[in-house]
Amino acid sequence: MLVPPKPLKAAAGDLDNTLKYARSEGTWYSEKGGEEVNASDFETGAGAAVIWRGSIPAILIKLDQDRLETAVDLDQGFAAFCSRCTHLCCVANWHLDRPEMDMIFCRCHDGVVDPYSIVESETEEGELYFGAAVVSGPVPRSFPMIPVEIVAGKVMGIPSNLELYDYC
Repeated sequence: MLVPPKPLKAAAGDLDNTLKYARSEGTWYSEKGGEEVNASDFETGAGAAVIWRGSIPAILIKLDQDRLETAVDLDQGFAAFCSRCTHLCCVANWHLDRPEMDMIFCRCHDGVVDPYSIVESETEEGELYFGAAVVSGPVPRSFPMIPVEIVAGKVMGIPSNLELYDYC
């Protein structure tokens, strides 16, 4: 589909902030769909499609911190990015279409962003945020980063500025 249906708004309030595995066939985490994400499930370089706050699609990656091009504070190397493409809101993926590339890829219009290059970007309203840098394609701005922390072994999103993920 050219333009996916408008997703649910990022729910504010007291929702569970634990990231949960998305249902994704043929992946290392396919049997975990709907379960909470444990930090111990990941090796460095592994990534997974996840859902945050019940409606926000994201990609969680345990990055090799030696490869980061920007100094950012990551809890145990984990970085999460909203996976709705900033072009037309298609949901992007990690290692599904191009497993040889450590890039986030949007198959709708061949958009590529680099999670190892975290840059400061600006929303259409002029608000600054950090996200995965655009490499190629019609992607107009970086994919917003979702701050995460590890609490009792679970990967949790930190709900700050939820409007940032409602660009679709």
